Amino acid sequence: MKPIIINVSLNDKFNNFSYPIFIGNSLLCNCEEILKKFVLKRKVILIHDNFFSLKNKDNEQFISFVETIKKLCETVNLIGIPGGDKTKNFSQLENVLEDSLSFNIDRSSLIIAFGGGVIGDLAGFAASILLRGIDFVQIPTTLLAQVDSSVGGKTGINTSKSKNLIGSFHQPIAVISDIDMLKTLPKREFLAGLVEVIKYGLIYDVEFFNSIENNYKDILNYDQLKLNEIISKSCETKSLIIKNDEKENGKRALLNLGHTFGHAIESFGKYDGTIIHGEAVSIGICLAFRLSSKMGYCPQVETDRVVRFFKTLTLPTSLRELINYPISTSEMLKKFKYDKKNKNNQLTFILNEKIGKSFIKNNMDENILIEFLNDEM
Repeated sequence: MKPIIINVSLNDKFNNFSYPIFIGNSLLCNCEEILKKFVLKRKVILIHDNFFSLKNKDNEQFISFVETIKKLCETVNLIGIPGGDKTKNFSQLENVLEDSLSFNIDRSSLIIAFGGGVIGDLAGFAASILLRGIDFVQIPTTLLAQVDSSVGGKTGINTSKSKNLIGSFHQPIAVISDIDMLKTLPKREFLAGLVEVIKYGLIYDVEFFNSIENNYKDILNYDQLKLNEIISKSCETKSLIIKNDEKENGKRALLNLGHTFGHAIESFGKYDGTIIHGEAVSIGICLAFRLSSKMGYCPQVETDRVVRFFKTLTLPTSLRELINYPISTSEMLKKFKYDKKNKNNQLTFILNEKIGKSFIKNNMDENILIEFLNDEM
């Protein structure tokens, strides 16, 4: 079966740029035709999650992929790094940069990111600053990366203050999403990725949310048709939103529904894996809907429906579930002030009028947030 191809087009007054997203089954075992135009006779640095290894025969897709690109490229050098948000730091970035430079790269060289969102974010950031910018290709292997982080060009690392505060906008030249790779995921990681899929329905498309709600059992059973549908729809929605707002000066901020809360929650745990990104965003989305209802924007019945669905998926929905986290209202407010959406020292949140209609709320009243968080703790 031929892959689905979605073209991401970015319009600005200086540059019109587009790149393809390939979505389908068995893409990595049959990737020569897809890859040829991107990697032929180039020096390639393959930055991959340590989970994938040429020594492990169970990593069939990875081994096949490496064998294919070796036939096409001038040279291929591998850099393995650990998965998990703790990897997105200065130290790991420095290691990747130094290793990459040791391979005698030039500006025609190419980085390939093979792994989840963490690998893509760090490898993409490295590509954006090596030799002041070289091309890179995303090969996302998690649901979260396939529907969100591999698309749109956001790259970066974490700091002690919050997530992704240091980084750049650097678009890939191609994204290859092989749905077969999702079978390697632990159930927890798959569910965390599904949160980002649901997000698209909540911010933009109530019919998409309805479809996920009605078909979630098939999705959780890795139904190939349903997975193709939700990944393609997610990428199409994100592409549409970022087309005229690559650098998040406007509506692209809607894609951060639940993330202001979620990023703050993650930073309390110092990215130790106790709670992972999608789980933190699950709580964040539920908090955003509760806050929307509290402020009179969203009917309570809509909020109840969203929270109920996340509970059905066995995802966390409240701060009270984080019994081992040292979270306080005052510390949460400090974290919010590092959020990248803020302008002129005013807090910005993404809230909802209903399922399928998010909006940007600027100048959030801190007193309302304090009262809300005290009730939620």
